[in-house]
Amino acid sequence: METNVLKLFLAVSFGLNVTFFYNFVMFPYCSEKSPQASLSKSQDGGKKLQAPSPMKINKDQRKDQCLLRKRNLIRGAYSEALQVREFVRKYFRKDLNLTTKSALQEDYSKNYLPFRFLVDDIHRESHKNLTILGDQVQERIRKLQNPSDCKTAKKLICKFPHCGLGCQFHHIGKCLLVALGTNRLMLVKYKNVHYKGFEKVFFPLTDACSTEELPKHTEEWNGELLTNYHNIPVVSLGLNKRYPHTRFKAFAIPHNLKEKIKVLHDDPNSWWIGQIMRYIFRPKPWVTDKVQQITRKLNLTRPYVSIHVRRTDKLRHEARYFNIEEYMQHIVNWYERDEEHARSYTRKVYVASDDLANVIPDARSKYPDYEFLYHAAHEDKPLKSMTQIGQDREEEAELNSLVFDLMILSQSDYFVGTYSSNIARLATQLMQSSGDATFRSRSIDYRMFFDRGLPLTYRAIENFSGEKEDLFFSAGEMIVLNAKRECPLYKGIGRNEAGSHGSFPMHKVEKIFTTAQYLALNDTF
Repeated sequence: METNVLKLFLAVSFGLNVTFFYNFVMFPYCSEKSPQASLSKSQDGGKKLQAPSPMKINKDQRKDQCLLRKRNLIRGAYSEALQVREFVRKYFRKDLNLTTKSALQEDYSKNYLPFRFLVDDIHRESHKNLTILGDQVQERIRKLQNPSDCKTAKKLICKFPHCGLGCQFHHIGKCLLVALGTNRLMLVKYKNVHYKGFEKVFFPLTDACSTEELPKHTEEWNGELLTNYHNIPVVSLGLNKRYPHTRFKAFAIPHNLKEKIKVLHDDPNSWWIGQIMRYIFRPKPWVTDKVQQITRKLNLTRPYVSIHVRRTDKLRHEARYFNIEEYMQHIVNWYERDEEHARSYTRKVYVASDDLANVIPDARSKYPDYEFLYHAAHEDKPLKSMTQIGQDREEEAELNSLVFDLMILSQSDYFVGTYSSNIARLATQLMQSSGDATFRSRSIDYRMFFDRGLPLTYRAIENFSGEKEDLFFSAGEMIVLNAKRECPLYKGIGRNEAGSHGSFPMHKVEKIFTTAQYLALNDTF
């Protein structure tokens, strides 16, 4: 068995390196004289060379095409490398002897790490342009939220559901998407927020307009199906009832930004949602200063990683219990990605949890070579949870500490959490808002999703027929991924066009990006 595992690992490495050599050496990227040929997968899994396109394109378009092809190739190679490594670790790690493990680690360092370094290089190259594009989006949202005449501006009132902080942020995000889509000023009545001190922590969503002069009764917005909704001056949106039919849901990226984001970011969906959360999550200067004080006090210098361990009430209905080892296996892998470099610094792990009293002692006893750091909500109760729920939600100190947590999590070099938690998803979305964090975060249960958002849709690039419990499909068929199912990186669970459900290998599908025409962004890009 060990021989077969090693052969599998080495075979994939050889395939990746051949692909890398063929594309980078035989067809240099972004050269004006390079042929516009490309490799694609045939239905039987082989490679075929597509003929050069006869369509004439300008220099900038050619450069964008080259950069996109380069990004997709490198990202795909590195993604498959991670999938194979996780497969080997999951099914064979305990059975392998030291010699085989050493060979696998050596092969990983030799053949896979170059792809990670190339991914890092691409992210650095695109960071400046991502920053410019993100700033443009923020400015357009700010303009929408601060009209020249509040009285005549059409408005959307966002009603708060009764839920936790992360849930409420995501709810405001849904409202803001609709506001951008319909070109309406979004207003929020903060007195309905379940946390005290919300306005003390965050900048207001509008500096120019107030909710005090709004009518007491407004018409409920029912989506684009509502007759003449464009002419209604004030509508309200609440998500306690059935979510209205609308194109402006999470994961529907602006149609005029799609091509730009695809060139600059590995996950355009996450970048777009990150920009929405970035505008909503704007802490005031005293909050930023306090976070800097906390990190200095903890000596939390880079590089550092972070984990968010959500337990307590979440375990009743929405998630299952995960032990500390399930988080730390990814932290260990991250620190061991470059063993020589890792020896030069302390392995620091920032911990946020609603179960600190159990998580911290457990982690320190099992991983003595790591330094586990946290910030207590109350100095007199050093292991009191910062993400405590229940009656503590009414205390300003709990809100402040939870916000401190989110900022430190989102600023880390690598993050591990459970996407069944709104806080973990929000931390990752904030990471994505300032760059490309696609390979800097990891969920140990669900994939990234957004409640009542668009489904994650993929297109099959190869035929697949596996075991009885697997999902069969043909090349070109659309697959809807079930993000709320636990599965490793190399595997997905979903349904095909015929309605059948099952699991399938992720390397046989490609993501499809849905777009929408956001009226507030039409004159921006």
